[in-house]
Amino acid sequence: MFTKIKIKPSFFVVAAFCIKAGIFGYFLTVFALVLLHEFCHIFTAMLWDIKTSRITITPIGIYADMENLEYLHITKRIIIALSGPAFNLSMCLFHGGILRQTNLAIALFNLLPLYPLDGGKIFHYITSYFIGVLRGNIIAVKLSISLSIMLICAGLVELILCPPNLSLLCLGIYFYRLNKANTINLTYTFYKTVINKNDNKIMPVRSIAASEKMDIKAVLYRLGWDYYTLVYVRHKNGISPLTEETILRHIMSNGIKGDLGSVKC
Repeated sequence: MFTKIKIKPSFFVVAAFCIKAGIFGYFLTVFALVLLHEFCHIFTAMLWDIKTSRITITPIGIYADMENLEYLHITKRIIIALSGPAFNLSMCLFHGGILRQTNLAIALFNLLPLYPLDGGKIFHYITSYFIGVLRGNIIAVKLSISLSIMLICAGLVELILCPPNLSLLCLGIYFYRLNKANTINLTYTFYKTVINKNDNKIMPVRSIAASEKMDIKAVLYRLGWDYYTLVYVRHKNGISPLTEETILRHIMSNGIKGDLGSVKC
């Protein structure tokens, strides 16, 4: 099912702190619930033959790296993302007290539009579908960084009011650092997916019209995982269609500088 399990050293630091603080039992409970949450993602993805290449265990949760998830239809990706929070919410129906509160907290926290939490992934999928993947990447990262800064500010308040509680502050710093580096990773995923689109499935076609003076970069930002884009270029002699492949071949040979008039059919 997966080939590698990676445990961050900081996980053991947090575990040791919980032992010293006398809350190791609660730590194990949260860890077990988060583990089951992540296995729901993994098993749901397996329904569509998506394999998990690695599981990473961190102090704030568990993350599964899934291969070629972007090739699935947006609806299936959203179902996979929702399967984890759905598990925790379902547990709230069968348990009470601290266990119900913990499951509810895990579900609601993961539904925040903060990448790479489940809510952040869903937000990214939806924005990318409607406005293009690269533009969706930018919005998702900016929103995640803004929410990370809000967590840091809330953590500073928490530290003043409830010393020495550093939970929110550490979360904010972790997500801030992660999302500062996320733009490159998301852009790489975009190029890999768009260039190697699966020819074995039917895809909707989106047609856009643009002046030959429009920057190639502006068109590139409108390409997506879930649809095929056909560009109609307006010029003096009429309209010329450009396919995704033509635009991408031009970009790979000449870069993204220039306008659509420089792209040869």
